Amino acid sequence: MRRFSLAALFAATFLASPSAFAQTADDCYQATLKNDDLEVIRVCTRALEKGGMNDYDRSVTVSNRGLGYLRNKEYDKAIIDLSDALLINPKNPYAFNSRGDAWLQKNNFDRAFADFDEALRINADFTGAIYNRGVAFEKQGNTNAARDEYRKAVATKGDSALDKWARDRARERLTALGDNQQQQQQQQRRNDNTQGERDSEQRRTDRRELERRDDRRDTNNQRNDNPPSNTGRGNDGSYIRRK
Repeated sequence: MRRFSLAALFAATFLASPSAFAQTADDCYQATLKNDDLEVIRVCTRALEKGGMNDYDRSVTVSNRGLGYLRNKEYDKAIIDLSDALLINPKNPYAFNSRGDAWLQKNNFDRAFADFDEALRINADFTGAIYNRGVAFEKQGNTNAARDEYRKAVATKGDSALDKWARDRARERLTALGDNQQQQQQQQRRNDNTQGERDSEQRRTDRRELERRDDRRDTNNQRNDNPPSNTGRGNDGSYIRRK
């Protein structure tokens, strides 16, 4: 699976705010769009050393450097930077998701899921976090849960580059896992139709049984109303046999 292309798209979300120092933060962001991960780290570090940023730009720049470490497989350094970014802006779903990705690379599933879930708590339609939950489940060997998450990711409606990337990867994983949702839906419809036919036949059987009972009851009533010819009514109105 192409894991770190997703990290690059996360970086694209962190656009610098307009300020006197936005260009420096933007230099860091622009570096994440290239394939040189060490350059990302260098550029973002120089931007942070220069200082003078507002909190938003500083959180973005620290996050982007963390992405550089993540893409360079320096997971511990990535976790430190992404945690620092969250101290500055605790409502940043992208930093939570990227940190979860770093934990996932270290096979720390509990912390990975906790970060993915926190990202989704902030943004319930975060396609990348849903996709990453699927990756985590698949890595654990829980393919059924992985399929469920991938299907959720495919069903999201976001139109950002990250959303589209995550949906495409989710479709790829579903195909790799042998999942054909359309075929499953057709089978479910066939099962529903079969059950409906069984229910209809049972209702017809029940109706015929009721009709037979009604016929027997009517026959018995006729017998009571038409006594044998050698009987007559007593003083109390009941039938008695004549001698």
